[in-house]
Amino acid sequence: MNGASGDPLFKGFDFRAFLWNALLILPPAFLYSMKTDMPHIILIAAAMLGCGFLRRRYLPYNDRPIIYCITAALILTVVPDMVVTVDDARFGLFDLMLRSSLAVPLLLYLAALSCLFPPNPHRTGLTASLAVAATLICGDIFNSSGLTNNILSFLDVPLQNYRISYASCAIVQATALPLFFYTTTKAVYPERKRAAAVLRFLVRFACIALIPVSALLLSEFYSSHTALFRNLEFYFLRLGMRRPARGGEMMILSNSVNLNATMQPGLLENPDRVLLRAKADAPPGYLRGGVYTKYRNGEWLSNPVRTALAATRRATILSENTFTIPDFPGAPGTVPDDPREAPEEPIRRIELYFDGLVTRGVVPAPGNTYRLDAVADDAEMTDSGILSLKLWKRDGGCTLFTTAYDPSAAYPMPTPAESQSLTELPRPLREPLRKMAEAILAGKQIRHSREKLAAVVEYLSRYRYSLDFRPARQSDPVLHFLMRRRSGHCELFASSAVLLLRSMGLPARYVTGLVCEELHPFSQYYIVRASNVHAWGEVYLPEEKRWVPVEATPPSGDLPSARRIRRQSAAASALDLLRLTFQQAFADVRRGYFANAVLTVIENGFGLLKRILRHPAAFAVLIAAASILLYRHFRRRIHARTGKGRPSAGKRRLTAGFASFERKYAATTRRKRPENVTLEKFYGNAPEDIRSYVSEYESMRYRGQVPQEDAVRSFTLRGRLLLKNLSRR
Repeated sequence: MNGASGDPLFKGFDFRAFLWNALLILPPAFLYSMKTDMPHIILIAAAMLGCGFLRRRYLPYNDRPIIYCITAALILTVVPDMVVTVDDARFGLFDLMLRSSLAVPLLLYLAALSCLFPPNPHRTGLTASLAVAATLICGDIFNSSGLTNNILSFLDVPLQNYRISYASCAIVQATALPLFFYTTTKAVYPERKRAAAVLRFLVRFACIALIPVSALLLSEFYSSHTALFRNLEFYFLRLGMRRPARGGEMMILSNSVNLNATMQPGLLENPDRVLLRAKADAPPGYLRGGVYTKYRNGEWLSNPVRTALAATRRATILSENTFTIPDFPGAPGTVPDDPREAPEEPIRRIELYFDGLVTRGVVPAPGNTYRLDAVADDAEMTDSGILSLKLWKRDGGCTLFTTAYDPSAAYPMPTPAESQSLTELPRPLREPLRKMAEAILAGKQIRHSREKLAAVVEYLSRYRYSLDFRPARQSDPVLHFLMRRRSGHCELFASSAVLLLRSMGLPARYVTGLVCEELHPFSQYYIVRASNVHAWGEVYLPEEKRWVPVEATPPSGDLPSARRIRRQSAAASALDLLRLTFQQAFADVRRGYFANAVLTVIENGFGLLKRILRHPAAFAVLIAAASILLYRHFRRRIHARTGKGRPSAGKRRLTAGFASFERKYAATTRRKRPENVTLEKFYGNAPEDIRSYVSEYESMRYRGQVPQEDAVRSFTLRGRLLLKNLSRR
């Protein structure tokens, strides 16, 4: 299948080239497809190789084909990763650190697409390096004995014996590597002597043969020093676990809250850091992230009973699932078939997009949330109404459905009979809190439980909000706050209110989470910042037979979470809207709503553009940019008519190739052509083939016809061969 040119660079693939490329790239593609149960990886790689085999000519080494191939590899790598979830149990530590779900497909696709270009030492080395790197990543040690595949079920035996499968594929690739280099080198340099080619082949084969030998030696070394490497793995694993907090993300949701510990530095150093964005028609209000029922020595503990939620698997959507809370009061009896359908009043929908918040699968949600849509395999709910997801793709966000608009909703269950522990107090605190509760209620006519709640809130309003609270070492932090310090942060106010209400006989619980009330100035969504991390309480009122929130922290200008509207520049608001746009578009693609992702980008883009154009400075910049573009356009047209201006792209590449030839010729002969000396005079005494080459350059450069790309490439290659022959003389 030869092209029009006799140059070997322009010949199509023959069967031998296709065979060596396939034996180099397909073994790691097979390994990773089997390892992750994703057959599309080997199918896409094989299709790319097949396209190269069927093409009659290679692709040119131009910017456009290279950019197109890299873009195609990126798209084919990222899009399937967004819509397909792989169990982390199939990955080892090395896989998780390198994000092999992205790294291996990208390496394989780039290696397969590189075979579409003419073979030269640089290209063949790149192809081999990419394929070998993919094989090395596939060699991560993991426990595959109990794994099975759903799609590639016929490969269960090779998967469960992964070491043998990996060794077999590595042997196939190692055997193909020297033949791959030998064949491509012979095609590019056919004039080389057979003895030299055989010698180079043997040297390369010996170097490649060292790879499996080195791998075996390293494997033996790893086996004999297992304890050392295991400690290193744990060390890197701990670094990876701490990395999100160092990168600006905050882990605020946990199983315990220690009032004796200082606040997270990120909450104080960067209070305006955005943690979460919520799209909703009204402010979501209090988002519950943790509920704690037992207090002991200044620490709130949570020992929840978890219940699996019923899931609706949607066949029309790639990976989003719907999880509903059974028997939730006020919730509709059925779930609509279309999850994007607008809910009827009073149902509300809230879309959450996470930025700098690490939740460990916990979803901060209002207390009246009855349904959760997310890209996750399973969901659970605690007896206090905290939602958590398993194998959750956090970059896909999640959608909450609430029974009504209620920014201060409390979770309606459990009842006091089911939670007798919600009235318990630690023994050292019982007498001091009882006396304080009596003092709070003294002189007041208490008829209902709500009046007790109002009395506690009114009493704590006399205290001062402060972030510089330092608890005493030898006393309980709540008693120290109530009786001595009388100033502190929201955790102390909420803890004090909950414990005082318990001392009055009311079931109460301590709650942490986020306050989401800041409306973005440009669009209908709300922002949660680091300063909106908050703590409050929930108390059960027997007369009303429901739970209500307890906001005991007094309003203050120093209270960051009380700021609902922040003054920020238009540029910062526009940048935040752009971040939400890309977050929402990515989440829509992850969930399978491809059309909605495009509409989101277009809608938000046009909305932002309209706001930018309204600004006088932006309008002036736009007019200036349009004027410059029009000036350059008409200038090019004038130059095209008069024959002036820059030379064509073909002649620019021709000139660049000849300039490279002159530099290497000067380095070889130690003679450099002065700028005022013509080509004919300088190369007059050169060998005949050099003079012919220079004459051909002048003919192609100064004739009126634009040289073709094939001719320019052949001319450049001929210059390289002339220089190599010249260096041997």
